[in-house]
Amino acid sequence: GTAALFAFGAYFTAHPPVNSLLFVAFDGEEQGLLGSRAFIAAPPVPRTTLIVNLNVDMIGRDPNNELWVTGLKRQPFFTPIIDRVAARASVKLLAGHEDSSVRGNDWTQDSDQFAFIEAGIPGFYFGVEDAQHHHQPTDDYETMTYPFYVRAVETLIDVITEVDANLDAIANRR
Repeated sequence: GTAALFAFGAYFTAHPPVNSLLFVAFDGEEQGLLGSRAFIAAPPVPRTTLIVNLNVDMIGRDPNNELWVTGLKRQPFFTPIIDRVAARASVKLLAGHEDSSVRGNDWTQDSDQFAFIEAGIPGFYFGVEDAQHHHQPTDDYETMTYPFYVRAVETLIDVITEVDANLDAIANRR
C-alpha cells in the first residue's frame, strides 16, 4: 500500500484530478489505529473537506487475482462506483469481508478506514486476503506477485478517478 502511494502521486501529477486529493501514510494501525485516529483528531485541512477515505493495505500479492473492497455494506452509496470499475478492471474487484457473524471475516474495523468511519467520513478498505507471508519475516518485496500488484494499482487509480469524478454526489449523500 505504501509503495502504491508513490504510484498514485506520480499518476495524478501527470493527470491532475478535478478535486484535491490527499495521500497519507499512517503508522500504528496494529496498535489501535493510532496514526489514522491522530489524523482525524487534528487533520491538516478542514475536517469538512475530508469526503471519503480509500484505505489501500496489503495489495502486493494474490494468486487468484482478487482485490477486495470492504465498506459497501455500511455505505452502499459507493456500490455504483465499485461496479463501474469492477466491470473494466484487470483484477477481480470483489466486495465483501463484512460478515461479523464469521470470526475474522469482518474487516470493517481492522484497518485505518475505521477511524474515518467512526468520525462520520465514509471509509473503504482495499486489499487481499491473508496469505502465508502475512505478518511473517517473508512478507517482503521478493515474495510479491508483481503482475497482480501492478493490476491492483491500476485498478485503484481507476477507483480514485471515479471518486474524483463523482465527489459531489459522494459529499451530498451525507
